[in-house]
Amino acid sequence: MTATIAARTSTRATSSDAVATARRLTAMELRLLLREPMVGVGLLGFPLVIVLVLAGVFGQVPDPAFGGVAPDQHYLAGSIGVVIAAMGMLTLPVHISTHREVGVLRRFRASGLSTGVVIASQIAVGVILGTVAVAVVLLAGTAVYDLQTPVDPLGVLGWYVVGLACFIAIGVALGSVLSTGRAATAVGNLIYVPMFMLGGGGPPRGAMTGAMSSISTVLPLSHIIGGIRLAWLGRTDDPHTLWWPILVAAVAVATAVRAERRRAV
Repeated sequence: MTATIAARTSTRATSSDAVATARRLTAMELRLLLREPMVGVGLLGFPLVIVLVLAGVFGQVPDPAFGGVAPDQHYLAGSIGVVIAAMGMLTLPVHISTHREVGVLRRFRASGLSTGVVIASQIAVGVILGTVAVAVVLLAGTAVYDLQTPVDPLGVLGWYVVGLACFIAIGVALGSVLSTGRAATAVGNLIYVPMFMLGGGGPPRGAMTGAMSSISTVLPLSHIIGGIRLAWLGRTDDPHTLWWPILVAAVAVATAVRAERRRAV
């Protein structure tokens, strides 16, 4: 009986230590990231400028080409997905790959940090950065274009969580597969730019060609932005199948695990 109690106490202490270590590591990672000017440019600058410009160009009158909603509301609601994707395909993989390139991840392992703690800290970094960036973009958009209140706030929150999970998983997978920060930057931009343009951040589906619309339908960002727009605005012509970004996230997690296991061999 005494041995059982001691074992349980030891397990709780170990779990508590792991959480405290992950918290400290997350704080350190955030400080390192905030010192990089390109983080602000890629995560905030580009999405904020593009969304605000597009919202202003196409006006504030409901338009059938935009699913029957006002273009400014269309782009502002979609900005949530745009920012999450930037975090997952630009900021996170470059950060992880650079860590590997300069030997930070190797030093983490040598110091006794478990892989679970390191991964938990990267997930926490993605959640914090994504949430702060989305809040800034939405506040700016509301100040400039008076973004309407969500029709279904819980639906928006649900799709936001799914979007975070999907693109954090993609970011960790890219960071696990790519060995250098330069490679992660190149591949991330190569994927992000067309996904942004065809996945809900660029032209509306009503203005796309048949081929562009078909490509858009298979992009996870299209479904995340479509779900957010439906919950926020009450209508959308974007795809919004919930299981698809969840499946993409699962494949990304499997890819990251496989890549890390290969490196450990």
